Amino acid sequence: MENGQLNKDLLAKMANIGDVVEFKRRDLQITGKVSMVKELSCIVDIDTDVATYFDYETPKTVVRHGNYKIISSPVTVYENKVSQTEI
Repeated sequence: MENGQLNKDLLAKMANIGDVVEFKRRDLQITGKVSMVKELSCIVDIDTDVATYFDYETPKTVVRHGNYKIISSPVTVYENKVSQTEI
């Protein structure tokens, strides 16, 4: 695969601020909300209990693009609410 195609594939899978993502950390599936997006990674807000379990100082963690799956985004949540009100 060409490097340019790899970059396009990665950009297509990048989360946006507000997206809910799922990722694996030490064999535990974690769900969190993206609060900041950087070039190679994003900052994800996680549950305080999960942060305590991992001995993190804050309920924020860095997750590299490609190491998470987007579960939902504000756009899909809005579209679902709109479609439900139209019924």
